[in-house]
Amino acid sequence: MDRSKAGAVASALKVSERGRQIDDEVFKLALGLPPDSIKLTAGEPDFSTSDFVNQAAIQAMAKGLTHYTSSNGIPQLREAISRKLREDNNLSYDPDEIVVSPGSSSSIFLLLFALADRGDEILIPDPAWFHYAILSELAGLRPVRVPQRKEAGFRLSTDDMERKVTRKTRLMIINTPSNPTGHVMTRDELEEIAGVAERHNITVISDEIYEKILYENSRHVSIGSLPGMKERTVTVNGLSKGYAMMGWRIGYSASSSELAEKMTSLLGYTLVCAGSVAQYAAVEALTNPKSKDYVRKMVRTWSKRREIVMKHVNENPSLMSAVAPQGAFYGWIDVSPSGMTGGEVSSGLLKEYNVGVMPGHLFGESGVGHIRISFATSDDAVDEGMKRLAKFLQKHRK
Repeated sequence: MDRSKAGAVASALKVSERGRQIDDEVFKLALGLPPDSIKLTAGEPDFSTSDFVNQAAIQAMAKGLTHYTSSNGIPQLREAISRKLREDNNLSYDPDEIVVSPGSSSSIFLLLFALADRGDEILIPDPAWFHYAILSELAGLRPVRVPQRKEAGFRLSTDDMERKVTRKTRLMIINTPSNPTGHVMTRDELEEIAGVAERHNITVISDEIYEKILYENSRHVSIGSLPGMKERTVTVNGLSKGYAMMGWRIGYSASSSELAEKMTSLLGYTLVCAGSVAQYAAVEALTNPKSKDYVRKMVRTWSKRREIVMKHVNENPSLMSAVAPQGAFYGWIDVSPSGMTGGEVSSGLLKEYNVGVMPGHLFGESGVGHIRISFATSDDAVDEGMKRLAKFLQKHRK
């Protein structure tokens, strides 16, 4: 093995080990908590998949539709996604420009290989879902973090982005609504991002997995719908969050036909295809009119819990602060007024008060003084968990 290949393998192993350590921490907090604990950690809806989607899956199995599909997905699903993008996002993509994958994270991972070369740079917001950086490094790219400042409402600024761009910058990933901040990018903000992308010939990967989960007057805009941006944007989405289809693992990307062909090849050699039965269930979720009511029901419930979170935050300004999330189902809480880091709060809160939350450092350097809570759980769990958080911060404030 030559030095360059040996170095690449060593680098991948190092990244893999760091990713494993992060995933171990996340697993313990999200899935490995004691049964009697209050879990404010899980990044998934607390609703079950709707009955009509389940029935569609049962019918698919009864018909024997349990074989491999084409790697880019069954035609019916790609047609449904094409229609959805046109109606919901003002995006025009033919079915052959859409690639279905086993979850949106799979789409992002394969796109990183398809769109850039080893050593290229990718701009990633800070804070952001921690898998973006790990997946980028596994693909041989260098993650470059761009701050989303709390005082600016977590809006990405043109100046911050421009300062991070180099001759090696090839990609940028954005996530709106955002995990973990809940920030929803406005059209003005997206136009600024588009300007940077156009000036420096950067391809934007737009992760829109939380698009259905919006509060008050927030409105989702797809950056690919802006003038001149379809050609330099790949839109990534899935059915896990908005349709409560977490374990079905259905994601997709929409791009040019050339990139879709490359993605299809990568899928065929790695993940083969998304599950056949899950794909037929996804068609039902995207085409059945009842889905809109089911989404509204979930969002109404999470909106109520969002208010519970902000009530407790606002009642304890000397201990914590937060910007009310505009979308998704997370509270990004600044616990630095207590004098503690997010890691100290996360570990101590679990040990003393049996409440699980995510430490903010997982999401980037700017998250050191934060914790992320998920309010995709019961009203009582959110209320009691926030009460215990306030007690813990009061008890240990420095």
